[in-house]
Amino acid sequence: MTLLRAFLVISTVIAFGTTIYAGLTTPQGFAWPLVFFGDLVAMDWRTQFNADFLIHLFLLATWIWWREGCNGRGLLFGFLAISQGGMFGFPYLIYISYKANGDPAAIVLGVNAGPATRS
Repeated sequence: MTLLRAFLVISTVIAFGTTIYAGLTTPQGFAWPLVFFGDLVAMDWRTQFNADFLIHLFLLATWIWWREGCNGRGLLFGFLAISQGGMFGFPYLIYISYKANGDPAAIVLGVNAGPATRS
């Protein structure tokens, strides 16, 4: 669990760092939706990558929503997972790993965990 958490911390720093750098130094600034969706409709290799990435984000968001109990909090967290990607997802995984005391079943299942996996 320590290696996973260390990887997630490093990934969070990289995600925030590259986002801030790109936002401050590229002509598009923080207008990432224009770039992302423009590439998505271009029908080239960026389209393939962005479509694959978007599907992964929706899968992550669906899991988070279900894990949180299909409530408003889960919906908000799912939206943040889609719109913020790793900048939300990595810290979320760090947080739930501590909340679940490192129990993999509790991390994956959240409120859906049975009594044996709840602390």
